[in-house]
Amino acid sequence: MEDNIVFFPKLKDRIVNLGKKALEEKDFSKALMLCNQLKEMNEHNSQTELAAVACLLEGNRAKEARARCEELVFGPFESDEAIEVYISILFQLKEYEELQKSIKKLLVQKRIDENQMDKFQAMLSLSKKVTSDRDGKQGEILDLKILVENSGPLNKQLELINELRMIDCTLVLKQIEDILKSPKANSLIQSFILFILQEQSVDKDFELNKVNQRMIWNATNQNDNHKSFVDAILNKLSNVLESEDPSAFEIAKAHFQHFMTIYFPFIPIPSDENIWAACFYYIVQEFFDRKMTEDELNDLFNVEYFPVQSAISLVRRFEAEGYFDIK
Repeated sequence: MEDNIVFFPKLKDRIVNLGKKALEEKDFSKALMLCNQLKEMNEHNSQTELAAVACLLEGNRAKEARARCEELVFGPFESDEAIEVYISILFQLKEYEELQKSIKKLLVQKRIDENQMDKFQAMLSLSKKVTSDRDGKQGEILDLKILVENSGPLNKQLELINELRMIDCTLVLKQIEDILKSPKANSLIQSFILFILQEQSVDKDFELNKVNQRMIWNATNQNDNHKSFVDAILNKLSNVLESEDPSAFEIAKAHFQHFMTIYFPFIPIPSDENIWAACFYYIVQEFFDRKMTEDELNDLFNVEYFPVQSAISLVRRFEAEGYFDIK
């Protein structure tokens, strides 16, 4: 290894430049790999470690980000620049006792000034209230039964989702399990619960049953199939629509992304990217009272008309059932 470093004296600079480029391109996995490489070479610094923390957060790996940021704040670097990030991560993870201890420790070390304390005051007040409530009554448990049965109006279910986001999900894990595996549950509500589990980095396997598909899902261990599928179709829509009509492209993009939120983390069947690109191209053209022929769709996307019509029918059914009525 030492010989290699002699032969490549500018290796560190090259890795740093590659890391900056990866961050600019939002390739957070690659950027994190390069930050880790610098750390292994003992060529890391507070800036590269802070970049690694940002990459972990972008990858929904909040617990790993917390550990690395704690080392950055209280380890050899003693980075004051990372303090606000660290406190925010503790708040996000609902580690309220640790948040209070860390702020106290930083105050003793005189590493928090008055302006920073103003930012942390709201978090500190809420953390003290939550820990006090926990000591007194172990927290309030939500009743999520209507989400299991999809038995209440959507706006009421969304209110419960907002309440769920404000508590520690581990307090209601059994109810969450029931919702995620319920064939009656609203698929969009199930997706919002999955997003909350990601936000809180809940490391648990859940049986997921939605949109006539099943899988075992864990917020901390996922593949990128869903994101890759979304990106591929948006790219196809962009190629045929964005330069032609930017407004139509933005409408098609928003409509498709919402549709894929309903499906998350699954991919719609059939998983033919051209069919779904053609589907949402057709829908947005119809929105502007433009009629598309079979030949036009085939020329643009190389698809048969029948599967595109089936895809359009599914989207229309979701619209009729209120899945898109989210303000």
